[in-house]
Amino acid sequence: MDRERIWPVSTSVVAPPAGSDAKVLVQIQWLRAVAAITVVFHHANFHWNGLREALDLPSADFLGLHCWWFGIYIFFVISGFLMVRASPDFGVPGAPRRFLARRMIRIVPLYWLLTTLSVIAVILIPSSEVIETGTLAYVVKSYLFIPTLRAAGDVRPILGQGWTLNYEMFFYLCFALAMLLPRRLGLPALTAAFLALAWIGRDATVATPIFYSVTDGLLVVFLFGCGLGLAHEKGLRLSWPIALATIVAGIAWLLANLQGSAPWVAGVPALLVVAGVTLRPPPRETVAGRWFAAVGDASYSLYLTHTFVLRGVFLVWKRLWLSAATVPFFMLASSLAAVLASLLIYRYVERPMTRALLARYRAMETSGRLPALAPAAEPRIA
Repeated sequence: MDRERIWPVSTSVVAPPAGSDAKVLVQIQWLRAVAAITVVFHHANFHWNGLREALDLPSADFLGLHCWWFGIYIFFVISGFLMVRASPDFGVPGAPRRFLARRMIRIVPLYWLLTTLSVIAVILIPSSEVIETGTLAYVVKSYLFIPTLRAAGDVRPILGQGWTLNYEMFFYLCFALAMLLPRRLGLPALTAAFLALAWIGRDATVATPIFYSVTDGLLVVFLFGCGLGLAHEKGLRLSWPIALATIVAGIAWLLANLQGSAPWVAGVPALLVVAGVTLRPPPRETVAGRWFAAVGDASYSLYLTHTFVLRGVFLVWKRLWLSAATVPFFMLASSLAAVLASLLIYRYVERPMTRALLARYRAMETSGRLPALAPAAEPRIA
């Protein structure tokens, strides 16, 4: 597709939908897990082909599928869905500030930590990344979620997969501005603005990275999620047969050749899959479901850290186990290592860090130095 990147995906973890069935959150976590794992496969596929190249084998797509990038669209739909369901306080004084505060607490710390590790890696091992714009301004923009060129035609921060967070942050800012209005006006205004931006930027190129990013058709995919969130809020539900048919239709659309399609077109199958999962009858609890929910909880850690793990496994594999017999196992072994590492990072780094910052924020609230963070809007950190 003409505006598709090769470094998806965005992940967004938002507050639980107010008054919603807890089982819907479990289904959302399942979707996050599936989306994050597809992104891991997408990037592991590059290293897999690196091993195949070292053995003079032809390049190939894992399982013959070219669409592992699909996870980005699932995450963007989920983001719009949950922000609508978790933000009933449109038009309430201080609501936009509270919204942005909980988003910053949830998203920024781990990203900054891993961005810092990326900066250190580039300093110590310059060959570890191809960065033509190795300037202080580039690094600062990477920290501040400002779209910038890493190299010609490549709009990525120093932590490559962070490009999607640039979109998330722009969406958060626009959503917060929409919250200044009553909901009946704010959401239509947001919709009109994003549709107008997507139309204005339909011929934009990466030569103007900021304009290119804030007018990307990917913004429309957020709106798909917002609409789905409103439908869920109004009580729309799908029977099992219809929900299953919706998911199958989304997957079938995905497997069709979407190369050259506009980003919003590729977002339609994601909308169908997320709708089929979130609007279906509540699932029964199973061991597999609990494991998927755990990976969903750790999906942000998985998103930000998996490229480090995949690269490490690739280097070790290439040095110690490179052979035609072992290459087929690389994809599963490296992806499993990335998932296990993310569970540990979530448990011992991301969650404690988020809790500590939230506690500090509450202490500042108590002292009256910050606007109160509504208890119902606290980030999901467990």
